[in-house]
Amino acid sequence: MHLFLFDVDSVLVEANGYLKALQDTVAHFSRQMGVGAHPPTEAEVRALEAHGLTSEWDSAPTCIAALLAERLRREPTVTLPNDWTEALATLAAHPFPLPHPDYTDLAQRVGESLANQPGAAHAARAVLWEDVLAAPSLEPHRPALDALFDVLLGRTHDFYRAPVTRHFQHLVIGSQGVRRTYGITPDFESAAYLQAHDRPLLAADVRARLQGSIADGGVRVALYTARPSLTPVDADVATDGYSPEAEMARSLVKLDDYPLIGLGRVRWLAERAGERVEHLVKPSPVQALAAIGAAQSGQETGALEAALALHQDSELGPPLANLDAVTVHVFEDSPGGIDAVKHAIELLRAAGLDIAWQPHGITPADGPKAEAMAARDVPIYPSINQAILDALETI
Repeated sequence: MHLFLFDVDSVLVEANGYLKALQDTVAHFSRQMGVGAHPPTEAEVRALEAHGLTSEWDSAPTCIAALLAERLRREPTVTLPNDWTEALATLAAHPFPLPHPDYTDLAQRVGESLANQPGAAHAARAVLWEDVLAAPSLEPHRPALDALFDVLLGRTHDFYRAPVTRHFQHLVIGSQGVRRTYGITPDFESAAYLQAHDRPLLAADVRARLQGSIADGGVRVALYTARPSLTPVDADVATDGYSPEAEMARSLVKLDDYPLIGLGRVRWLAERAGERVEHLVKPSPVQALAAIGAAQSGQETGALEAALALHQDSELGPPLANLDAVTVHVFEDSPGGIDAVKHAIELLRAAGLDIAWQPHGITPADGPKAEAMAARDVPIYPSINQAILDALETI
């Protein structure tokens, strides 16, 4: 049996909607801070992803917090309040244009910090706080920056408490999507960037080949993504506050029949277990274990619960306990996603299972992602289509 785990953005879908929403969100807040429009370039976004900032809910506030600290370091005479809205108004009244920041260097430092932090936002906050402590001119601003960093980076996955995430979601799913998903009157009107800008990368003939192998019984599939999603399909719970962005991508590439372990599924698990969702989503092995279990069984709730039990208590239960002589193929553009599956495989082997794995890196042959994949000895493919065809040849 071969289990195929597919990441979504930059693998199955050209996520132009997320890229544009990230850039427009950072530009919106940087203009409000009076420092000029400083969205990250596409190359800088790929560097952020390569170093572990794979969710825009983390990378956007990281860029904004860095701009905030740099603004005060270069011209520290302004006195900031602890309230984010009031701080923006104060900065707007005292504009101070900045040169374009080095987001790539920031990404590298956050990536190095990730090994010691429970999630990308925490790693970013730790790196930026070190910068604050190292700058004597920022000493009077430390209490305000401490409070404002908490606002920006403390709860990045909470739409109602994270101002950057809230703005980003208005762009990604549109104002009407915000009304339906979060039950609020939208802050402003916007079309849904995902509908306007995303494009499928999975070719129709390759999808047909894949589905033929699934029908023959040799391959099973799950999608595995940090995109927001609904709750598990086999859980009888309300979906208020859960955004169906992963489901939108799955429909775009016509893979609606297969399990999906997206951020909403992991959030459902975290809430049941009293955990923070960012501790369970990739690069944590929990989401990867759940994707493996879901691909094997077609069950989402059982796979999620078994993944957490194995990770926390070394308890091997179904559907993970039913894995026997399987090979897991993961198709990823993110080194963190590759690492999560590798860790998951190690946990399954430690539990006594005979399980192999084969990573497939989907990324251009040059750039920070390719370098990170090469450092892990991961084969690189320019497209998901060639990677799938090569994987099917080994079956």
